[in-house]
Amino acid sequence: MDFVRGSSVPRAHYTMVGEALRYVIPCHMQCSMGCGGQACKYEDPSHWSEEQQAIRGIYSSWITDDMLAMARPSTETIEKFNIIDQFLRCGLKTIINLQCPGEHASCGNPLDPDSGFTYRPETFMEAGIYFYNFRWIDYGVASLTSILDMVKVMSFAIQEGKMAVHCHAGLGRTGVLLACYLLFTTQMTADQAILLIRNKRPNSIQTRGQLQCVRQFAQFLVPLRNLFANAEPRAPAVTLSQFLIRQKHILHGLEARQLRYMPKLVPLISRLLLDIAENRQVIEEDIVEVPDITPVVEKTFNENSIHSFNREMLANGMAMIKPRLPGLPKTNRDNSQPLYYVRKSLSYSDSDLRRLAESLNLPDNPLCVLASMQLSSMSNQLGAFSCVSQNSPAPPLGACKGNPIYSSSSNLWELKTLMDQTEGSPLLKNRRQSFLQRSRSLGVSDEQNTNSIARILSFWKKDRKKSTDQEETVITEKEHSEVPFITVQSELSLESRRLLVAQSLAVDLEKDGEKQQTQKVAAWQADLNRQGAWERLCLEKDPFILTGILWSWLEQLREPIISADDVHTLTESHQDPQTILSSLDRASRETVICILDCFAHLFTVPEEIESAFLERATKAFTKVKNADDGKSVHEVMKKVLKLVLDHLRLIAMNEVEV
Repeated sequence: MDFVRGSSVPRAHYTMVGEALRYVIPCHMQCSMGCGGQACKYEDPSHWSEEQQAIRGIYSSWITDDMLAMARPSTETIEKFNIIDQFLRCGLKTIINLQCPGEHASCGNPLDPDSGFTYRPETFMEAGIYFYNFRWIDYGVASLTSILDMVKVMSFAIQEGKMAVHCHAGLGRTGVLLACYLLFTTQMTADQAILLIRNKRPNSIQTRGQLQCVRQFAQFLVPLRNLFANAEPRAPAVTLSQFLIRQKHILHGLEARQLRYMPKLVPLISRLLLDIAENRQVIEEDIVEVPDITPVVEKTFNENSIHSFNREMLANGMAMIKPRLPGLPKTNRDNSQPLYYVRKSLSYSDSDLRRLAESLNLPDNPLCVLASMQLSSMSNQLGAFSCVSQNSPAPPLGACKGNPIYSSSSNLWELKTLMDQTEGSPLLKNRRQSFLQRSRSLGVSDEQNTNSIARILSFWKKDRKKSTDQEETVITEKEHSEVPFITVQSELSLESRRLLVAQSLAVDLEKDGEKQQTQKVAAWQADLNRQGAWERLCLEKDPFILTGILWSWLEQLREPIISADDVHTLTESHQDPQTILSSLDRASRETVICILDCFAHLFTVPEEIESAFLERATKAFTKVKNADDGKSVHEVMKKVLKLVLDHLRLIAMNEVEV
């Protein structure tokens, strides 16, 4: 039984006496007693029903759409049942063998003298199927580090296609490895993974040691995955160098080599911010509408056979996702329970925007109006930026007040909102309540020019509050529609989007953000501490949330990436932008340069925003506030970072010209 009466904790299939006997009885006697010796039931297809042969001729079961657990095949079976053809038709591209050569020689078909297995691995490899052999003693458990290496290889191999795993019977070692793989690639708990494996392939994960191995592997992953020490599941805070050691254990292949000296979160968020700045996200289309549940791996479960399993999953708020593969999530393939939520973002040029408005046949063509407004304002916005350059002082803020890019009340989104309030927008008719992301334009007053970020934030927060009120007004009514809905986002110019991202990099959400934003950042922190959040992070469109995650990660490290001694050394360094950071260790240097390079690719921004960014970066890099004793540190760091930033901006501009 998988469950103790009144409990839902998976139990071992063997008694303690039975387990002990398996370690002392000779192997050939075990084969004769347990599986039939030469007439081994696990290698005899006539012993199993068609439902128990996912691959005809082999005792096999699909665990997920991409993973097959099976008994070991033999040369005779491969030829008799055309196993290779079946593999290719099913899309199986990898076979993983967990046996030791010469194992279970008394069972079933004779062993191949060259390989020591019941088949020649070359038979699969010659057909273009990858073969891996991880030696794992029968009834035993592998070390946690070796299992981690195995599941990393599996994560890489599954990108080529489906994968088959076998040991002798395909129950014990195979079940343990597949359960550990689910732990590595989803947000399942150990017991949830065990229950899933056993439901799909009964009698899997047999001994107490194997159950304990899965549970220990789940605990082993917690500190390795931990990005934020202050979020659940918690782990001790680490330094940057210690974090990179953790990251090295999790990453695999090219990604591991590329990120040897760089925390994965930093370049990822930098790329996302530049995507927001450079790409016009005009339309977001909801392809599938699903209930508010966390995605799960399976596309369907048999309700009768796994009623207790589903009840256990839902009661504990089980969270799972598809293993990490390129691209966005996708929907299930049949009409069963919807499991994946897809959001599809499309980019359009100005002419495409106008054509789209005409094809939608909307009242007064609001999209066309937006496109024309964007075109007419482009020259004025460019003029606003041309007056702020590296080599010339910033003009009085009041001089730019009339420009659309600096106005807190004349951006395109608000004009669109006013139009919708007066005429009603068919684009907002939606089956569920949506939050429409909008622009947060920089508000400017006629007060004296200062470099205080507080002034920027005061306009930004006021602008956000006004927008939120408008959004709540627009989305108070829910209308039921059977067709996918389309949401029109803020159509900003390229310069406006760059300014928006620059603002986000200059803001300290913990200090100046709103409660809703800090809560969302905290939710992301907890999510990123578990597997599977990286793809969903790529769908985050709010640059203020992304930068909040970035800065909070740097500040939660046990030690700053630039120490007081580093600051002192930088004070005495030569003012060469290419070498001024060379005194830092490589990991700190590459992390700093990555963030500065992101800001540099926003090109020319108002000086007060750049100054605020340098102050925010200094605080995150050094963990020193710009007050009292920290002012000297900020003065030194702002000069150093400014020097490097200008150099990186010059390189970025030259790249654009080329």
